[in-house]
Amino acid sequence: MWSSLGRALATIVILLYAGAATEAGAGGDTGQRESHMVFDITHFDVIPLTENNVDFLQTAYTALFQYRDASKSDPGFKSFRVVNWLLASNHSQIIDVWRNLDAFEAHLAQPHSVDFRYSVQVQPPPPPPGFNCCIGSPIDDRQYREVASFNTPWISDALPAGVGAAKSALFVVSYVDFLVDADPGKGQRELLRLGADTSKARGQLSYTVLQQLDRPNRYAVLEVWDSVADYNIWQAGAVVRNFLSKVTPLLGSPIDHRLNILCGETYVDGTGCVAP
Repeated sequence: MWSSLGRALATIVILLYAGAATEAGAGGDTGQRESHMVFDITHFDVIPLTENNVDFLQTAYTALFQYRDASKSDPGFKSFRVVNWLLASNHSQIIDVWRNLDAFEAHLAQPHSVDFRYSVQVQPPPPPPGFNCCIGSPIDDRQYREVASFNTPWISDALPAGVGAAKSALFVVSYVDFLVDADPGKGQRELLRLGADTSKARGQLSYTVLQQLDRPNRYAVLEVWDSVADYNIWQAGAVVRNFLSKVTPLLGSPIDHRLNILCGETYVDGTGCVAP
């Protein structure tokens, strides 16, 4: 366990990180800090390995689920979901939402946040022990503001974990990077138009457009669908093809779509999260 000095140092690191991460996004506007919800999206990559009788996946995901549950009592909490990438079951994304930047910063300084990010079980600080457990790359998180929401809001508890017996709903996170010297404003308008059209599609439950605080030319889209089949049918349709024809010249890189299921309380090695 951490010594008092170690915990204090880790808390200082968290606070310095929070200040650096949010100063650029806040732009010095206290009104913005107080009024806009902050969506924090964190990539969580675990090494699929057992070493020295330590199962990295079980250790890391147990810590992650404990962190999620503890965070729900933090002031300013709005939503906290862990979604597991279908393409690579050892990769997940943490999507937590806070009332404003101040609430997000306060959450980062909570003991459970410090423990999760810097504990010897998940991300050991230098110098490392005899072996490092458990993540494969440094935790990478980015903060966003909500631009628009269609259908059921992302933060709503009404969104299902699954649809039908033993069937998980589909949670899609897409990253859209517009060239700064192209026309990000036009790109945003097309994203909003696509959101309005997508909200009418069969099986569509939620569609949220987010803009990154410190890189306003970068966006994330959060979607929830009844099923992978409904999502794939829509992606192959004329509306999406028309959208891509308009925005492709504006993009700095291809749109990155990540299809996920929602994590419950259990992780199965080699399979991934068990949905709630």
